[in-house]
Amino acid sequence: MKKIIIIGSGLAGAMVAYYLKNQVEITIITKGSKEDSNSMRAQGGVAAVLDSKDNFNSHINDTLSAGVNHNNRLSVEYLVKEGPEVIKELMAQGMQFDCDESGNLEFGLEGAHSFPRIIHAGGDCTGKKLTGFVQGLIKNSVEWIEFAQAYDWVIENNCVTGVRYFDRNQEVKIIQGDYFIIASGGIGQLFDFTTNHQTITGDGIAMMARIGGKLSDMAFLQFHPSLLSIDDVQPILISEAVRGAGAKLIDESGNQIMKGQHPLGDLAPRDIVSRLVFEALKQGRKVFLDISSVENFQLKFPFISNYLDKWDVPYRKDSKIPIRPGMHFMMGGIETDLNGRTSINNLYAVGEVACTGAHGANRLASNSLLEILAFGKAAANSILQDEKQASINKSTSIMTRTPNQLILPNRQELIARVSSTLGIVRRKPEIDVLVEWLSGFQFQSIPIDESCSKKIELANLCLVADLIARAALARKESLGAHYIILEENNEFSCK
Repeated sequence: MKKIIIIGSGLAGAMVAYYLKNQVEITIITKGSKEDSNSMRAQGGVAAVLDSKDNFNSHINDTLSAGVNHNNRLSVEYLVKEGPEVIKELMAQGMQFDCDESGNLEFGLEGAHSFPRIIHAGGDCTGKKLTGFVQGLIKNSVEWIEFAQAYDWVIENNCVTGVRYFDRNQEVKIIQGDYFIIASGGIGQLFDFTTNHQTITGDGIAMMARIGGKLSDMAFLQFHPSLLSIDDVQPILISEAVRGAGAKLIDESGNQIMKGQHPLGDLAPRDIVSRLVFEALKQGRKVFLDISSVENFQLKFPFISNYLDKWDVPYRKDSKIPIRPGMHFMMGGIETDLNGRTSINNLYAVGEVACTGAHGANRLASNSLLEILAFGKAAANSILQDEKQASINKSTSIMTRTPNQLILPNRQELIARVSSTLGIVRRKPEIDVLVEWLSGFQFQSIPIDESCSKKIELANLCLVADLIARAALARKESLGAHYIILEENNEFSCK
């Protein structure tokens, strides 16, 4: 029986396990608990063509438009057409999405969608409900290794045969396998203001980069325009679905931020909205979500409402939620084909850590969970159909490391530099300085005898920062979420 090792406990890893269960031996390694993932935090819902009035071409065109046609069209078509079938299958298994009084699915509208096609579960608790449901389907089919940090590959005869990890007691362990699925999420903790869970530090991308695996579109990071912004309060996402339900972005004087800026107004693509909110804040204005036009806000958005009440945000009195943009999602990552296969034969990547090409230069709202459903199934099927012994392509040579000592910066200084340099608006001279600064440290490879998991996590953050910075420098023109100013004296403009 094939032995499969999955790195990551979010929806991506769980979906692969769901389609593999009872056919292979599965182990899931996760840095935290089963509940610690970005998937559990996903509020917006799942974009899917499930309404008879909607159609695939509309969803495909919306995805391509948001992605500035940098997308892989085949990936987009697969995402849009296969995702709804997986949703139907999960619903047949008992997954419940929000319905109206007649029992019909309720569809919400979000940014850059031309049709209401976003389904939710528990209002703004879709990620938690969906991830928990799938985890429940696999609970008797998977061995879980929680509070364990995967950090390095075991390589024999130019083939990945195992993964090294720190267990909950900080002891180094090795687990062998035939196939490995990287489902470790993105790079959010590289930034000082993010929606991402604290465990999300680019580990999977760094692990792949260190053995020469192919990465793509590393310059494209999505900053969500509306995170709760209160001093000394952990930021949370204020879902785009809130704007879809009628909320408006305003400044402290009541001026609408998006008025006259884009045909879709407050529901313009995220890169455009984020830049305009960023510019308003830069001008010294405060930005809020005006929810006065949202009917039954507390009922529709129970998680957000409870969190705002917890921190005494006076939204019930003035209908305003203070917001600012924050790092949200990475469009690039480990390059994969339509089956989740990477450039290393027995390594797969699924979820945010993967670059399927479906999102292009800017992800369309609520396409992330859909991507997980569609490509998670594809990856599992690919593994099941592969009758050959897992091995490395003859044309692929895994990089080997020479012994070295980690020389690392202060973590907070790294985050501060990256946040100011690789954010919503980028300037080439500043990126040059960041790359030069990073070159003074040693993080490219991990010593075989390194025994500090926190140092390895910091090394991963450094490596990912360097990869993003160099990818940004390689792109001489702005595109989607990558907005770059080449000369020091050039001024930022949203138009």
